[in-house]
Amino acid sequence: MNKRKRLPKIILAIFLVLAVLGLIYYFLVYRFYESTDNAYLKADVTWVSPRVSGEIIQLNVKSNQEVKAGQVLMKLDDRDTQARYEQANAITALKAAALDVQRQNIAGQQAMIAEAQAGLEAANAEMNRLKKDYDRYQQLLREGVTTRQRMETVQSQYLSALAQVKRAQAGVVAAQAQLGGVQASREQLVADVNSAKANVNLIGVDASSAQVVAPVSGTIGDLAVRLGSRVNPQTRLLAIVPLEKTFVEANFKETQITEMHIGQKVTVELDAYPEHEFTGHIDSFSPASGAEFSLMPPENATGNFNKVVQRVPVKILLDRKAGDPVLRPGLSATVKVDLRT
Repeated sequence: MNKRKRLPKIILAIFLVLAVLGLIYYFLVYRFYESTDNAYLKADVTWVSPRVSGEIIQLNVKSNQEVKAGQVLMKLDDRDTQARYEQANAITALKAAALDVQRQNIAGQQAMIAEAQAGLEAANAEMNRLKKDYDRYQQLLREGVTTRQRMETVQSQYLSALAQVKRAQAGVVAAQAQLGGVQASREQLVADVNSAKANVNLIGVDASSAQVVAPVSGTIGDLAVRLGSRVNPQTRLLAIVPLEKTFVEANFKETQITEMHIGQKVTVELDAYPEHEFTGHIDSFSPASGAEFSLMPPENATGNFNKVVQRVPVKILLDRKAGDPVLRPGLSATVKVDLRT
């Protein structure tokens, strides 16, 4: 009977001890941690698309294969691109030849200007000579030494020389105007040549893009094409996943990130490897909650508003060690942040 009377007291004492231990654990340990199981492994997946359209004539990779940056993944049929490249080179050569002809025309026109200027100088010299004769004969006529008929003859020669000077001046102006027109057409030809060269470079880029190379190192995933497939620049050929650069994206409640900051230590448990504990640290916080980046963000300015605790994505970098298992994006994780660090 005494034992039966003491049993409730013993049970109560045990509950009190457990409650005290729970309070001690909460104040000394538990309250310094924030955890969530809304976390997943992520990686910066690179989607590969071709720069040009064409048929795949060579496929050098397969699904789940590791590749290095710069490795040729596949090759497209580039015969039409090569034909366009050769045609563009031919057009460039033709325009360059036309530009050379124009340079020769400019040189010839400059020679004509020089000839016209020489004629103008000769006409000016002849006019000056006849001007002196005309002035001298006027003086001789006043003195009665010569006849008026002779003076009029010299005057006629002087006026003819004046006309020749004006004609030579007009010739120089006309030659210079023709040079301006030739030079203007030369500028157009220079622009045409530059445009043709740019077109050659552009088509050359397309020709070199017939080989699809890996932009980063990683593992091939979601290979969506086969040998002989017809692709275009909007086609997703495959994805390259850098498995050695995986990280954890944990979605914490907005009430949990109050005392969290970059650099805090994190413990990560993966459902795929329950017996292996990973460590890491907080790398960054999302600039907004996940709802802000959804296709249809919630409209809270309505009459049927219901407050929902938002989630903020937190990026966590793992401390990789030798012997760690391969971590694949998409795996589920449980994250615990030590707020004391």
